[in-house]
Amino acid sequence: MTEIDRPTAGAPSRTAPLLAVDDVSVAFGGVRAVDHLSFDVAPGSIVGLIGPNGAGKSTALKVIGGEVKPTSGRVRFDGADLVGAAPYEAARRGLVRTFQLGGEFARLTVMENLLVAVPGQKGETLLGALAGRRWWRASQDAEVRKARDILGGLQLRDKEDAYAGDLSGGQRKLVEIARALMARPKMLLLDEPMAGVNRSLARRIEETLARLRSDGIALLLVEHELGSVERLCERVVVMANGSKIAEGDMTEVRSRDDVLSAYLGRRK
Repeated sequence: MTEIDRPTAGAPSRTAPLLAVDDVSVAFGGVRAVDHLSFDVAPGSIVGLIGPNGAGKSTALKVIGGEVKPTSGRVRFDGADLVGAAPYEAARRGLVRTFQLGGEFARLTVMENLLVAVPGQKGETLLGALAGRRWWRASQDAEVRKARDILGGLQLRDKEDAYAGDLSGGQRKLVEIARALMARPKMLLLDEPMAGVNRSLARRIEETLARLRSDGIALLLVEHELGSVERLCERVVVMANGSKIAEGDMTEVRSRDDVLSAYLGRRK
């Protein structure tokens, strides 16, 4: 098993951010689930979004992915304003989300789960239906080859004909990542990819995410497993009670009294 390349600290990148969350707030009745949250994610980087239960992380992720419209503030991705855009519109721009509770189709095979995520398939159009398989077969064969390459990288090549519902929890998490990659993302929003996963598969997921960063895909990672966060993320954003309370690398944020109090439940 290969070692994960640790991110290196350095001068802040001058590259324009791929994702910019600007002063976002979300209120449900009189409760502010997210309160003036701002941060950005550079292309090809991994940023961790951490905090205790109820900190507002999931709501923030829903705002970024288009499931929840913010009460105020802006979300920009690759230069486009995403506020008001539906999740499928964000995905078409290259911002793709995975979920803590997998959304795989249990009675489809692993290969079929990956192929349904391919955007703009010729065979799904009216023209494709009229023209027949000869017109779209070559493109589908190319997508099958791509899916097999992805499954091979995740050590799931032997599972392509297995039903997704018959896989272990960790394997289903890998299938969810593989399916997201079939959508050709520029950035992935990952909601607790290590949750409920055994140590061996969690390590494989870590290695997969590190490779994605090396391939130029940006990641925003919500995760409670701080060891994984430290190994993967060059920067973390810490939330508590809906607000950002700290930002920096793990060494910096874990030394702060407010983080120890809010996230770890104790003072330094």
